[in-house]
Amino acid sequence: MFQRKSSLFLLCIFALAAAPAAAFDLNLALGADFGGDFDVDNISVSADTGYTLGLELAFKVPIIEVGVGLEYGFSRDATDFDFDASYYQLYAIGRFFIGPAYIAGRFGYADVSFSEVVEGSTDGGSWGLGGGVELFGKLKAEILFNSLGSDLSYEGWTLRLLYTF
Repeated sequence: MFQRKSSLFLLCIFALAAAPAAAFDLNLALGADFGGDFDVDNISVSADTGYTLGLELAFKVPIIEVGVGLEYGFSRDATDFDFDASYYQLYAIGRFFIGPAYIAGRFGYADVSFSEVVEGSTDGGSWGLGGGVELFGKLKAEILFNSLGSDLSYEGWTLRLLYTF
């Protein structure tokens, strides 16, 4: 676990050093997770819709945007079970632009927290894949399929709006 965190930290430092400070964009991301499932002890439990808040530091080179981000998934209930869960993730993200539309991918480290004590590892790798569209140069709308955690994990779709400062 320490090695994964260290590797991701080094990736973040490399991303910060790769471009001049003036070239960076700061993206505030607000999202809704829907259609998600918690996987606990070989049981898949449907999750209620949850909300996310994130912050990304990114820079653009022709047709590509790369960066790092931190996202928090607010606590959400599980359908038919008496527990709720939240998560946070630290990730690297890339966007490949085709005009105003783009394909997005991210990978990193996530930790899923449950209100009840459950056996297994709640932290692990995370990844997401999807796409979006850039509007007015300051706003992005994207949809991603996400997979977070390891033994005890969360998978679902996230619809996000990103505002660039």
